[in-house]
Amino acid sequence: MYNLAGGIFVTGTDTGIGKTLITASLAWKFSKSIRKICVMKPFATGNSMYSKKFNSKDVAILTKAIKFEEKQENLNPYFYPLPCSPFMASSLLNLQPPSIGFAIKKFKFLQKKYDYLLVEGIGGLMVPINSRYTLLDFIKLTKLGVIIVATPKLGTFNHILLSVKNCRSNGIPIKGIVVNKMPSHPTLIEAKIPTFIQEFTKLPILGIIPTINNLKINESTFSKIAKLIDITPSN
Repeated sequence: MYNLAGGIFVTGTDTGIGKTLITASLAWKFSKSIRKICVMKPFATGNSMYSKKFNSKDVAILTKAIKFEEKQENLNPYFYPLPCSPFMASSLLNLQPPSIGFAIKKFKFLQKKYDYLLVEGIGGLMVPINSRYTLLDFIKLTKLGVIIVATPKLGTFNHILLSVKNCRSNGIPIKGIVVNKMPSHPTLIEAKIPTFIQEFTKLPILGIIPTINNLKINESTFSKIAKLIDITPSN
């Protein structure tokens, strides 16, 4: 049975499409009506450690959105300082690969401690976590519904349909799709991508977020994005 009221998993069609900012903005929005809310990024990689407090820049952004304190090892049990999949990064760095079981243990700990949990994935659904499991396997174990984040770039249709098909064939509920980084002056194709996605998938387009120039990670930005996403914790 899937828990559609106690949390949501934000995944994407690719890396670098803005999942972190979407997740952080939703966390900011939901925190206005939920007292005990938490964010989590089970697996993260990057060029280097972000700061003394956070290994991952993504985790720093997520926690900034709701201004709360929780041990980093609970929010982000696995980080590798190499920008590729956790499986590849752990192998190239000669480190132990992530354990799905351990990551789920941390997830369940947070789930019990907080009223609502927003979890951000890494890359797309089929990113390898270790030699046996992908991110999709982890999502199935969380029993959360997903939001799929995409951009209107060329190839998006294919990436979205593959993501939707993978979720549906694995029984994962999809709450909807967010189209991020819409150009201020989109081409006809870019502008019509959301309409065609909705028509083909029969899924709601929860929001169309414009490209933000000179992006600043602050409450004003979270608020601006959140207002453009039509979703509440209860739907």
